[in-house]
Amino acid sequence: MHKATWGWLTATAAALFFLGGTSLNASAKTYTQHGNALANYNVAHYKTVNNRNLFVPRYSFTGYGSVMTSTKGTKVGFKTDILLPDQIGWQNPQSLVMDRTGHTMYVLSTHHNDRGFIAKYNLAALRKMGATSSALAQADKDRANHALTAKDKAILKNVKVGPDFACGHGQSLARNPKNGQLWFVGATAIHSNVQQVSTKTLKPVKRINFMLKNTVPMGENLTFDKHGNAYFYTYSNGGWAPKGTVKIYQGKIHSKFVNFHLIMQGLRHNPGTKSQSLAYNAKRNRLYFISDGSISSVPVSKLGHLKESDVEATNLNGKREFEGLQFTNNGTGYLLTNRPAQVMKTTRAF
Repeated sequence: MHKATWGWLTATAAALFFLGGTSLNASAKTYTQHGNALANYNVAHYKTVNNRNLFVPRYSFTGYGSVMTSTKGTKVGFKTDILLPDQIGWQNPQSLVMDRTGHTMYVLSTHHNDRGFIAKYNLAALRKMGATSSALAQADKDRANHALTAKDKAILKNVKVGPDFACGHGQSLARNPKNGQLWFVGATAIHSNVQQVSTKTLKPVKRINFMLKNTVPMGENLTFDKHGNAYFYTYSNGGWAPKGTVKIYQGKIHSKFVNFHLIMQGLRHNPGTKSQSLAYNAKRNRLYFISDGSISSVPVSKLGHLKESDVEATNLNGKREFEGLQFTNNGTGYLLTNRPAQVMKTTRAF
């Protein structure tokens, strides 16, 4: 589908479904877990792998254009696939989820006071439908004049914008491929919570309150592997783990409680200033640590006993904010960026 069409399409959907008014989400069913959710560990046994340092410091977001390429490390490229509606002032995408086929996409966006909403796209139907420039102009005119045609409505039928709800930073929306459930981290303090989102109503339906331990806050990112294992990571502030080390946690999100354990080997060098997102590629069975302009990855099968050669990393040009990364079953990657807001597709295996 033409890029301009996508920009109009999502903006139109938002204007109709979001700005027109939505009710606040009903209270999610809440469970409170007692005791520590994090297994005990001995810090003396913790180690790091001395991976290649491709750290990218914080930069000004000045990137435009439809292509990004790697400048160091693993070769990879991205090109614009979908433009998101940043032109109407509310779009601040923070995380991305795609199903295994790439036919359905969810984008969690925030606006203010840690609130946001999820937009769901039927990509298969929308791409099949297509739209010409003249049809785009006419549909936009029809929307502004409140005179939507049957074609306009057919397009909008495949875009759903959910209700506003408290979502925290919003950068952790993730899909568990084992059961198809959507989850996000609602709070990252010592007293944390994870919340399940309905794929139909696009609002939270379950909340699990928990504490990892009284010295360990929950991370701001989340992903699942093909077996339903949950992962998040944090950067060390120093102490028993060298400052800047990537600490990796693995666990499970059950129906009423969560449990995690620390992988007793981390990455000595993190990819960048901000831990933006975490992703999983089933095709290669790898975890991806995403920061602005820099991405590192490791094989899940070697967690805890990684060698330097197991860690892949890449720096990319473009000066964009990297918000999230998703992979379909065939290994195609989709990168959510902001400033400008768009989804970019890999141009080679990654």
